[in-house]
Amino acid sequence: MSNNLSNRSKKLVSIIIPTFNRAHLIGETLDSVLAQTYQNWECIIVDDGSTDNTVEIINAYVEKDSRFQLHHRPIDRLQGGNASRNYGFGLSKGEFINWFDDDDIMIDTFISRKLELFSEAIDLVICSGTYVDQNLNILKNIDLEIQSYLFKDYLLWKFQIITNCVLIRKSFLENKELFNDKILRGQEKDFFSRLFFNLTSDKYEVLNKPLFLYRQHVNTKSHQNLEYVKSFEKSKIIIALENLKKGIQLNDLQLTGTFCFGLLDSFFRGLEQKDFYNCFFIVRKATPQFYSINKKIGIEFFLSACFFILINKGSFKFEKYFKKSLNA
Repeated sequence: MSNNLSNRSKKLVSIIIPTFNRAHLIGETLDSVLAQTYQNWECIIVDDGSTDNTVEIINAYVEKDSRFQLHHRPIDRLQGGNASRNYGFGLSKGEFINWFDDDDIMIDTFISRKLELFSEAIDLVICSGTYVDQNLNILKNIDLEIQSYLFKDYLLWKFQIITNCVLIRKSFLENKELFNDKILRGQEKDFFSRLFFNLTSDKYEVLNKPLFLYRQHVNTKSHQNLEYVKSFEKSKIIIALENLKKGIQLNDLQLTGTFCFGLLDSFFRGLEQKDFYNCFFIVRKATPQFYSINKKIGIEFFLSACFFILINKGSFKFEKYFKKSLNA
């Protein structure tokens, strides 16, 4: 083993797993952590208030191997995976961080293959994974290929990564906002878009090799997107607004167009659902950004949107007009 590899083998890796009512699956996840060829890890499991016997199962692993730790989300923190992820980060002692989901499976080289690609200049390594069904039957691999640049490809979902994919140098995360626990949908997108913004290609490595199994569930949030849920829509709008700002800063017309269209869709869909709170929120936050792109359209959107809210009715003709104008 070279000196570099030997030095890396001494680095502690913190695996952080938030969990909630996964008694039927988390054992497989923790077994896959135990099976890692790289052995210098700590596994911080943060329970989010499970009501089944998840805690009992985790305790069996804690008793068997001191590298496993069980913690409970403090009651003064918001419920949800994001608060648990952030709490776990605060407890971590590793030089590298990998958040992981409580129903997925690591290949035995999940840590070692990513760790091999780190150098002093690299802050994060991104690996591929494999989509599987609930019984671990293979559906397809995640294909990772940068087509333009990381931030853009990720937001346009041409570079499809999830939390499991990324091993991150802890020092790179210090003094950065982690997972926004007030966002109820799209937390990963919010987190990684902030992490990837202005990240130069010499700061990360991509390993296009599947190193974990990613379970697809029929009842996950991604399969429940047909119903209109105000809180979920608000999260979507917040993320779109922040990334529209970044697209404008980058002067990337494709990104700005994508998020302008998304905000217009959210506005008119909100009108259909009588969700005037989110409609007003879009008018207040999006108008200045539309104005910075096209002054005439920014003013027209503000006046028209206020009128549509007043009459409780949208207009497909105006929606089409705004999208065409913002794309001009």
